[in-house]
Amino acid sequence: MDSALSNEELAWRERAACLPHPAVLFFGLDDNEPPADRRVREDKAKAICGVCEVQRECLEYALATREPYGIWGGLNEVERKQLLRGRSN
Repeated sequence: MDSALSNEELAWRERAACLPHPAVLFFGLDDNEPPADRRVREDKAKAICGVCEVQRECLEYALATREPYGIWGGLNEVERKQLLRGRSN
């Protein structure tokens, strides 16, 4: 996917279930977040992704652009890396 995406290619973002929620839910505050707190926060974010009508588009965007942080399409950065590794095998 081209790194210079058009507004039309990103139109799915306007329908994302995460829009009314604070970004901190999907990205956290900092790297010092305790693992248990991170797990709870990520589970809440993933639940929102689970009912999102554009979950697939969001995930594909994050994979294509190699988003390094946050929950995108219901997966965190580690899960996205694992998915990409699986796709390349």
